[in-house]
Amino acid sequence: MSEVETSERSMSITDRLNDPQTQAMLHRLLDKAEQLDQMLEVAGEIPNLIAIATDVFDEMAQKAKEDGIDLQARAGQLLALFKKATEPQNIQALSTLVDHLPQLEKAAEMSDELPNLVAIATDVFDEWAADLKKQGINLEQSLRNGIQAALYLGGQIRREELDRLGYLLKSDVLSEFSVETVSLAGSALSSCRQGSCEHPVPKRLGLFGLLGASQDPSTQRALAFAVQFAKCFGSLLEERHPNSPSNPSNKV
Repeated sequence: MSEVETSERSMSITDRLNDPQTQAMLHRLLDKAEQLDQMLEVAGEIPNLIAIATDVFDEMAQKAKEDGIDLQARAGQLLALFKKATEPQNIQALSTLVDHLPQLEKAAEMSDELPNLVAIATDVFDEWAADLKKQGINLEQSLRNGIQAALYLGGQIRREELDRLGYLLKSDVLSEFSVETVSLAGSALSSCRQGSCEHPVPKRLGLFGLLGASQDPSTQRALAFAVQFAKCFGSLLEERHPNSPSNPSNKV
């Protein structure tokens, strides 16, 4: 190479180094020099990391083989499962399932609490059964009788009779005062029946006897109750059946 050619080549390198674009590129390379050095160090460790990973995998494979696990067969099954799961119709189903994951999480939490809830319900039931036993109620026999009574009534009663029974239950027939009045009437009938049977011949009572009995305070109270009942019953009849011929307001 002649001296002229060497001078021209040297001048060309100098010109390139003095070029602003070349200088900017060199500055970027120098800024990345530290990162490039770290990457080179990591690349130098890759063979060792691959060797360590290979040893770990071989150890896992050997342990799986000792446990009777065929990793190759499992990998084939996993691949088949992946192919099946990625089919379009299954992707749509999986997408829907993912949308319901929050609800499934709550359901799973509730299922975890289910044994505790069952234990609490069992304790409450045992306590309730113990209280009934203290009251002399045989829970098992009571349940059998109740079920038998319900089945018997269910087989005997008709739908319209059941409707009338429901209407009766909603009325005031079973109110506290009605039940008390019926109970008192039953006791009075029982006492009257026993008193009448004590006499071989029924005792007769004339007009003067009625007048004399009306002076008795208990009889007066019963008569007052009967009169008050007649007023209340008549008022209700007038209210419920305003167009009835027996209503005095309809008479001319």
